[in-house]
Amino acid sequence: MRRSGFIVSIMTAVTLVGLSPAAAGDLGVTLENDTDGMIVKFFVSPINGKGQRQELLNRHGLGKGKSRKLTLVGGSDVCEYRVRAVFEDSAEYQDVSDRIDFCEIDTYTIED
Repeated sequence: MRRSGFIVSIMTAVTLVGLSPAAAGDLGVTLENDTDGMIVKFFVSPINGKGQRQELLNRHGLGKGKSRKLTLVGGSDVCEYRVRAVFEDSAEYQDVSDRIDFCEIDTYTIED
């Protein structure tokens, strides 16, 4: 019985070690909203054209004066991204576009 518990522990350790490289491939960034409006969507797409566009707020808006830690899944193989923030202002949307090197920054602030 002791032996089977030991094997389960080893298998769990191997599984956790196997997951580490995938997590290491993600990039984290804190998005700060220093505007008077709510950001309803925040898109990133690699500048080099390799990879898909990601919407990082996942249907959760970011109100004025708020910040949130976001994760670019599998983003560590590319540093420069094109970003697009969509704001809700009554019935209208405003777009802000920019190019960001997420390997060099850990916080991205959108200001008025």
